[in-house]
Amino acid sequence: MNDKQLEKVRKGDFLLLPHYMKWVGIIPVLLGVTLFFTQGYQSIFKGEVLVGIRGNLVLLGFLLIILSKEKFPDERLLNIRHKAMAFAFMHGMTLVIVLPFLNYFAASLLNVKMVTYFMDFGVFSVFIFQMVYLINYWRFKRDL
Repeated sequence: MNDKQLEKVRKGDFLLLPHYMKWVGIIPVLLGVTLFFTQGYQSIFKGEVLVGIRGNLVLLGFLLIILSKEKFPDERLLNIRHKAMAFAFMHGMTLVIVLPFLNYFAASLLNVKMVTYFMDFGVFSVFIFQMVYLINYWRFKRDL
């Protein structure tokens, strides 16, 4: 690594998108939410295709928002970003570990054979991870 690359790593801005990408990220989120509320009027797409499109649009929008730089970045905001990411990681891992047990106990209490309540658990867990990150980042930033 040369000195310029090492300085970027120290600043923490080596993997972040430009600030305007936050506004670009709002477009897929709004489009996905709009598709959610207008699903009865969509005749082009059928059932599962529409669910996949709107879910992935929301995830893509949140990813763009999360990976975008702040307008005026500094070390405090970078520290807050790392703290929020750590909280989201801990909550995500707890969800991944606990949810199969809850699924098993719910299936045994209802006396049915094992049913997967979350068929697309990967998308659900990524969504929860992103929401926990965004909520904690906003909360920590507000407390500055």
